[in-house]
Amino acid sequence: MKKIYIIVAAMLALACGSTQQTSGFFVGASTAEIPASVEETVHQVSADQPAPAPEDTLLNCSFQSVLDRPFGTEISYSVYNGALHIDNHYFDEPVVLLSRSGLVKDGLVQAVFNVTDALPHSVIGIVLRADGENNFLLLGVNGRGQYTVQRCLNGLWIPVMGMDAFETSRLLPYRLTDVELTAEVHGNYTDFSVNGQLVQVVRTSLPPTGQIGVFVDGKVDTDLDRITVIPL
Repeated sequence: MKKIYIIVAAMLALACGSTQQTSGFFVGASTAEIPASVEETVHQVSADQPAPAPEDTLLNCSFQSVLDRPFGTEISYSVYNGALHIDNHYFDEPVVLLSRSGLVKDGLVQAVFNVTDALPHSVIGIVLRADGENNFLLLGVNGRGQYTVQRCLNGLWIPVMGMDAFETSRLLPYRLTDVELTAEVHGNYTDFSVNGQLVQVVRTSLPPTGQIGVFVDGKVDTDLDRITVIPL
C-alpha cells in the first residue's frame, strides 16, 4: 500500500511543476482540488479518453458579424470591429473558450490574436483535443517571447515530451502584440508555428484531434481576430 502512495505522490509532484519553471503560471488554483482517495487520483491521472467528436469540422470565423458565435451563445464577450473582445485583465484565472468545431482527422487549427494589454508572463494559446475546460492540450506564447506546450489533465498541469513549462530559447520577439498561432496536426504529431515560424514539433501519445478552442490567461485583454479549422 505504501508503494501506491509513493507512486501517486511522485506523479502529482511531476504534474504540479515548480514556481521557478512556470514563473508563477498555473501554480496554486490549478492543483488545489486533490481527490480524496488514492483510487480516484490514479483514475484521474491515467484517464486519457478521446474527446467527443465535434459537431462541425470546418470553420473560418473572422467575426465580421456581431452574430458570429463559434464558441456558443452563452459567452459574455462581445463581437465588434471585426474581432471577439476577450477582456480578462481584471481576473487572475485563465479563460478557456471551446468551439463546437474541431478536428476528427488530420488538419490545421489557427487563431489570430491582437493583444491589447497583458503581463509579460501571461499566455494566449490554442487548445487542442479538449474534453471540457480542465482537459486539453495547450500550445501558447507569452509576452516574454517564450512558447509553452502543456497538458491540462483534470486540472493538473503536466509537461509534454519532458519540456520545461516555458522554453527559454526565446525564438520569438519580446512583447508580441499581433500573434498568429498555427497547429498542423498529422497523426500523433503537431507542428506548432508562431507568426509563420515553426517553433516546435509536438509528439503526443494519442492523436491531438477533437474539440478545439482558445486559451486567454489572467491579466490579459486581447482581441481574437480569427479562428480557423481546416481538415486535411
